[in-house]
Amino acid sequence: MRTWLILLGGMLVWALHFFGLYAIAEIAPHRAAVAALTLVCLGADVWFLRIISRLRRDDPFAAWRRSVAGAGAGLSLLAVAWQALPALMAG
Repeated sequence: MRTWLILLGGMLVWALHFFGLYAIAEIAPHRAAVAALTLVCLGADVWFLRIISRLRRDDPFAAWRRSVAGAGAGLSLLAVAWQALPALMAG
């Protein structure tokens, strides 16, 4: 279970942000709520990247798991910022 959480952590943060933005837009569209959710998710991605950087490096599976998790968290960072831009820039 821990391996799956490590591998999918970034994608889970991205999914949470995606559905959170839709919930905010449906309930009460406010830029402050979008900014708060985005900052929390970006912080979670950075925290996750720090956790990944401390994983073992001694065997090939651990190195593969680290690289896949790092790529997912990096993609999540980019996607979270990209998804928030239209809502934050709308006037």
